[in-house]
Amino acid sequence: SSFFNLEFYRLIQVEISFKLKGIALQTIHARELPDCYAFQNTITFNNRAHSGKIKVYFDSDTDIQECKNWHIFNPVLQKNTQYILVFDGFVILSCLASLILCTRSIVLAWRLQKRFVNFFLEKYKRRVCYADRLEFLNGWYVLVIISDVMTIIGSILKMEIKAKNLTSYDVCSILLGTSTLFVWVGVIRYLGYFQTYNVLILTMQASLPKVLRFCCCAGMIYLGYTFCGWIVLGPYHEK
Repeated sequence: SSFFNLEFYRLIQVEISFKLKGIALQTIHARELPDCYAFQNTITFNNRAHSGKIKVYFDSDTDIQECKNWHIFNPVLQKNTQYILVFDGFVILSCLASLILCTRSIVLAWRLQKRFVNFFLEKYKRRVCYADRLEFLNGWYVLVIISDVMTIIGSILKMEIKAKNLTSYDVCSILLGTSTLFVWVGVIRYLGYFQTYNVLILTMQASLPKVLRFCCCAGMIYLGYTFCGWIVLGPYHEK
């Protein structure tokens, strides 16, 4: 009891560390192997400022461990896990093939661009402007390459998480979610083969620079509004 009889004006900092263990019981109802979690928690009471209000910080690190003394055997579950891993491997191979083909197309286009620049310089004694050089670069292929790289990395992380080797859920979800977005954006290029949709796509391409310039100008107003709220409301709220 004498430990908690602290004089407030002498208090500088107190750290409380403790461990918690838990089992994901909802996975049992889903006929999956249960996961055992080990939480290393630290609560910090910081009074170094002596401002009359103690700041409280909470930090938690999670580690997935294999549950001990569990006797669960489900051959159907093991087959489903194997099927998912096989599917992930197929996705990685498909994205890798797409990545190689798109990279090859960009390299060939870059070589053709060099030949075109040299031909134009030798034939007409003129240099090709930078905008004309960019015509050889297919932006859709660049989008596919970025999407394939993110999908491959995200699928590898997903397989490691499934094997209980990693806990990078946030990084995996960001990579797979963003790559899915890029994939659906890339589907737009196939609509260009239809005359009606091609007009819309050309309109979007022509208006994209102006839209970006508008976003830059409007973003200044939003940034000013954000900083104003941060400065005005910051002293009254911890966040």
